[in-house]
Amino acid sequence: MKNIFFLIGGVAALFLLSRYKFGQKAIFQLRRLRPGGSLTQPVINVDMAVQNATNTAIKIKSITGALSVNDKYVANVSAFGDQFVKPNSESTIKLVARPSAIGIFESVRALLTGPAGQVSATFDGSANVDGIVVPIKETRTL
Repeated sequence: MKNIFFLIGGVAALFLLSRYKFGQKAIFQLRRLRPGGSLTQPVINVDMAVQNATNTAIKIKSITGALSVNDKYVANVSAFGDQFVKPNSESTIKLVARPSAIGIFESVRALLTGPAGQVSATFDGSANVDGIVVPIKETRTL
């Protein structure tokens, strides 16, 4: 009887470990930031690439995080809903950041007028990939 419990525990541990490693196969990359919206309701359009290096499709249930420009918080970014990434391929997820009123004009100005290579954008958050939380910390120099 004792052996059955060890066997069940071992199978459960193996299952959880394989799901954890599977979640680590999704690679997230910050691709592009573009200001948009209107003067009264500015938004920042964020393109996040997701690469799936496995032989099975993955389902991304949610992405949440904070967007910073030149180490200054700009907006909270979140997307909920199932998005599928085919095996051995890359997909682009389009996110919309709705910035807070404080400091947004300075951040948008830095994005538009800053010299190339001098504006740093950081996305710090997490994604739910097939039920596993995968941390994302991506920095892109624009």
